[in-house]
Amino acid sequence: MSRRGFWAMPLLLLTATPSGAAAQRADDSVQIVLKFAKRGSPGGPVARFDPASCPACTPVSTPLFNADNPRETVVALRVPRRRTLELGFTGPKGAVRRVILSGGDIPFRPVAGGVLVQLPPVASDAITAAEVATHIVEPGMVLRFEHADPARRAGAYATGVFPDLQRRAADTLEFAQREVVRRLGLGEEVERLGLGRIQIMGFDTNAPHGHSDAPPHIHMHLRWPSDTGTQIGHFYIGPDGLLSHNIVGVKNGDGSVRRYGRGEVFTTIGPDGRAVYSHRITPEGWLEIGRPGAAPCRIRPDGSAGFQTGGRVDCPDGSSTRIAVADDLAGTLTVVSGGVTELFRYDPDTGALLSPAAAPPPPPSVFFGPETRAPGPVPNPASEQ
Repeated sequence: MSRRGFWAMPLLLLTATPSGAAAQRADDSVQIVLKFAKRGSPGGPVARFDPASCPACTPVSTPLFNADNPRETVVALRVPRRRTLELGFTGPKGAVRRVILSGGDIPFRPVAGGVLVQLPPVASDAITAAEVATHIVEPGMVLRFEHADPARRAGAYATGVFPDLQRRAADTLEFAQREVVRRLGLGEEVERLGLGRIQIMGFDTNAPHGHSDAPPHIHMHLRWPSDTGTQIGHFYIGPDGLLSHNIVGVKNGDGSVRRYGRGEVFTTIGPDGRAVYSHRITPEGWLEIGRPGAAPCRIRPDGSAGFQTGGRVDCPDGSSTRIAVADDLAGTLTVVSGGVTELFRYDPDTGALLSPAAAPPPPPSVFFGPETRAPGPVPNPASEQ
């Protein structure tokens, strides 16, 4: 498939930001977003920027970059680039529990009438603090699991029926795609060949940094090295919990897109032009994933309803693996894959994975086979005789 003809849809791309947001401005400033996690249940914002604390800083009024909900207050600012600052914020006494920049905590201390935040030197825009997603990293693949908290609903999901059904369907489909990637060895292949990294994602319901992420959908795209030319598909989920169609664009393209309906095959290509894997939404609204020219694995609902009740991964080897996902929104994500139950512990303020992500390395005297990697130079067994 030609690289030309699949170009980006700015309103749909997961990484989309307002025009010029990532560029260095003439005044040598950067844009930041701070999340103030609330203590207790204050009825309004717990932090309002005090401009007297930083005359060179300015509030950002871009829609959905600022927020207030029962969990947190989110404040967007433009600050001097690479400067060590102390920023003042007014608010109720004792109402701030944590201050988060990007994916981690930064120091703050209470003062009369609010808090002082110690901002480290920031070299480039840091706008992702409002995201609440857990990243599960495996060879050649990362799964980004978004936590759909009704208390944080915003943007396209601020009012009306909360898309809980579609979000639960996305939960199933994300981990079902992960199961297919593992069974077909796709992650190891793209890593070995230097083709990039497979990214499996769902959709946000809290519109972090203006990312409205609607209507509900999932992704499984191959993020090319240097993030150029990446095809990004959006597999949309209907109110029945089944897939309806796929809209594909190319990162940093001209804005044109292509639509794939049920029964049509979309093939993901690598930066060298090779076909890596294909997706096909079946006439029933299920999903098939396979290597080009080979029989695919099929992801279908586990029952008579849509994917919100769970799924099954059926592969050409005759295996059938049940997938069930439950997120308690309090810090535990439970995933059932066949006979295996995984528990992913996460930070409910940020989504950051708290469970150990890698086993400690073996001691230096252990023989390193194909499944282990030495922490340093591999010792010569002959020299130890």
